Amino acid sequence: MNLGEILPRFQLKTKLSETEVFERMTAYIEKDSSVLGKVVHNLYYLDIPHVERHFWSPELRVAVEQDELTEAREFTIRVQVGPQYTVWVMFIFIYSFLTVLALFSGFYGLAQLNLGYSTLWVWCFPFFAFLIMGVYVIAKSGQRKGRNQTLHLVSCLYHGLGTENIERVDSY
Repeated sequence: MNLGEILPRFQLKTKLSETEVFERMTAYIEKDSSVLGKVVHNLYYLDIPHVERHFWSPELRVAVEQDELTEAREFTIRVQVGPQYTVWVMFIFIYSFLTVLALFSGFYGLAQLNLGYSTLWVWCFPFFAFLIMGVYVIAKSGQRKGRNQTLHLVSCLYHGLGTENIERVDSY
């Protein structure tokens, strides 16, 4: 887990098409009750079952794209691991809200200071920066709590596709 990485992601190369990848994953999910899978448009989602799910449980999203730059029939599988969308949207909202508050109150304090008034509004910048860092630490601790489930989802992806059919590429 990279400290600055918000949503872990990686790529795989394969000769399997999108339908073959999704069919293999569906066949594997039917045999393994420790994960749930579903296809939504052109994405495949791997989830933890509802019984074992908690607030920090991850979700693995798989997208398959054909490499148009290569002559051979190769496909790129883009994998992204992250929280459920409700958790993700909540954290984006908190970050945005705190940033807007920091900017408006901090600029108000700087304007007051520029006019020669003594004001405590200037301290909003470091105060909100501290709050934003606190939210980041909370998010990272939640990511650490869901680490075992993340590793399980990635393992299910590899087992479902078969390790002989895929090749890992550097993260993007």
